[in-house]
Amino acid sequence: MLRARIDGILASVGHEDIVILQHPVWNGIDFEETLLRHLSAYRGLKKIIFIHDVEPLMFNADDGMFNRYINFYNQSDLIILPSQNMADFLCSKGLSVNKIIIQRMWDSPILIDSAIVPRFNKVIQFAGDINMPKFSFARDWAYDMVKLIVTEKENAWAEGKNIDCIGWFSNENIMADVFRRNGGFGLLWTEDVIWKEYMKHNACCKLSTYLAAGLPVIVPNSIPEANTILEKNLGLAVDSLDEAVRKIECMTEGQYNQMVTRVASFGKLLREGYFTKKLLIDAVFQVLYD
Repeated sequence: MLRARIDGILASVGHEDIVILQHPVWNGIDFEETLLRHLSAYRGLKKIIFIHDVEPLMFNADDGMFNRYINFYNQSDLIILPSQNMADFLCSKGLSVNKIIIQRMWDSPILIDSAIVPRFNKVIQFAGDINMPKFSFARDWAYDMVKLIVTEKENAWAEGKNIDCIGWFSNENIMADVFRRNGGFGLLWTEDVIWKEYMKHNACCKLSTYLAAGLPVIVPNSIPEANTILEKNLGLAVDSLDEAVRKIECMTEGQYNQMVTRVASFGKLLREGYFTKKLLIDAVFQVLYD
């Protein structure tokens, strides 16, 4: 049944094609290894693996599982990785693919209402499931001068705290407009030890969601694109939430508006898919030319 299913998936694939395998597909490594074996039967076919997440790193797996994934990655002609940090880490684990493209950021192809301009509010907005342990920091919010706005239904744990619950949005365009109306900053954060370590290597789609919506961001200093945030004045890169709150309290409206202007320009790249377009063109060019 598995072979029949894969034959159906690969029905349009031919010899000397270029195939980009997005990984993981969350069907398990057995499925992915079988799929790659089928692709290897095609003459002259180029295999590109576009890695979204590295499961052993996410779930703190043992070396045996890591080796299995590294062996899988090493069968590609080119690999697309979220960051240089991830490339360096996987190479230390045995990755031997010579051609590597760095993704850097996810695109976020949303539509925004340009008539709504984010305004200087001393608020921090966070999109995420607060019930997940890795986002439990929101439940401990204790800052009186800066409000936390979360995409969560009204909940007893938020009572008496400087927190607004605005509910979850199934439509990302509506969510972007709400973010823009609320103003302030978008927050990318966790206090979970494993997830914090993972964020040092990965590209987080939530970062792009905020920027595409037009919000300046607050990110940990340790994430791969922290320097981009600082150099392009797209927000704040900090070591703690205490530091973030202090900086917001001291910020002027003029400083915030400068960030909003820079984010508006950068966000167009994300909304129109330019990061993905560029990495795909670079990937095809490398496997055929270099």
